[in-house]
Amino acid sequence: MPAVPSSVAPATASARPAACAPGVRIGKALVVTVVAVALSHLILSDGLFLSLVGQAAANMGGGPGYSTSESFTSAVVNTTLTMALVLWAGMRLMRERRVYVMVLVGAVGWFFTVMWNVGTLLERAYGLLPLASMALFVVVTALASAVLRPAPR
Repeated sequence: MPAVPSSVAPATASARPAACAPGVRIGKALVVTVVAVALSHLILSDGLFLSLVGQAAANMGGGPGYSTSESFTSAVVNTTLTMALVLWAGMRLMRERRVYVMVLVGAVGWFFTVMWNVGTLLERAYGLLPLASMALFVVVTALASAVLRPAPR
């Protein structure tokens, strides 16, 4: 059997990739957060549209069997849960660990962003959140990813 040079270490099962630089981690977080915002906003818009349809049906004397307050509540809860899940899964797919703070900041921040701007969303069907609010949310959530970085090995 040929001898292995001492400078080449054999691969082991416990070898983990080294932690990336904070800038790379924030860049990954920006991409993941933008995707999460797009998906969560789509779910929110569909849920709020259902709420508006339920309100219009109630005003005309008939109802779809799903009250306006229930559809509004489920839209807000679904979009907040979607935000947390997509942030966590996206960062894990990007091979980042210790993303708890980012997920917490993202879920809570998204809830408050939606509730602060809910009047804008309810003005018309498929309304959009203000771009300034969404941009601020994306930046704050991406910067939160740098709080708990894995220690370099």
